[in-house]
Amino acid sequence: MKKYQFSKVKNVHYNFFSAERGFSSFPYNSLNCSFNTKDSYENIIKNRKFVKDMINLNDLFFINQIHSNKVFFLEDKKQLSFKLDADGVVTNLKNIGLSILTADCAPIFFLDLNNDIIAACHAGWRGALNGIIENTIDKMIEIGSLRKDIHAIIGPTIQQNSYEISNDLTIKIECTSEYKSKNNILVEKSKKKFFNLPLFIKHKLNLNEINNISDVEIDTYLNKNFFSYRRTTQNRKSDSLKNITGRQVSVIGLK
Repeated sequence: MKKYQFSKVKNVHYNFFSAERGFSSFPYNSLNCSFNTKDSYENIIKNRKFVKDMINLNDLFFINQIHSNKVFFLEDKKQLSFKLDADGVVTNLKNIGLSILTADCAPIFFLDLNNDIIAACHAGWRGALNGIIENTIDKMIEIGSLRKDIHAIIGPTIQQNSYEISNDLTIKIECTSEYKSKNNILVEKSKKKFFNLPLFIKHKLNLNEINNISDVEIDTYLNKNFFSYRRTTQNRKSDSLKNITGRQVSVIGLK
């Protein structure tokens, strides 16, 4: 299992975990961390404990991701048991891992080490178009961050060459200010349109005055060490298993 670390970060533990070295069996093999699958409860608990131990944090905090623009501020450890519908979470608490589940969508971390504030969000095309990135940034600013102090890290996600999109989604993207100022967000090949989600995210960050950005540049569709909903849907021959895959987890926590 590779760890994708950013060397300049101090007092923060984070990792973009792959699908490897877990306890789940096919079709969730093996480090599936999502309860929104039909994997066994016991396997997911063991997988999450493995992640917590590997990243050396006391607790993991998961939100129920719904492809929204909702952001939650975790300000008290009593909230760790909350079951919340959201796609972004911000905290200034120590030793709690903000955890994002993905299988092609982008996990994004935000760090403000001057004020000890971190955040994580889940950005597929819906969330990215509808405001999850700017809402996460705004929540950080609300509790004390300055835009100039925020560093963003884009984790493993589907890349443009793997991301063919429909005409309906093409029209939605073409209406955005990000597309109008960065036309290579969409590329046409053989009369098909391909969406550059990481570039869209970067431009969205820039428009929100976040210029300190890192990207691990891993394609979850091509890299079979990661879960990919699109790869599974396109490549599995059995109809009963065609839409079934696990979710890898990305975790960030203050120490």
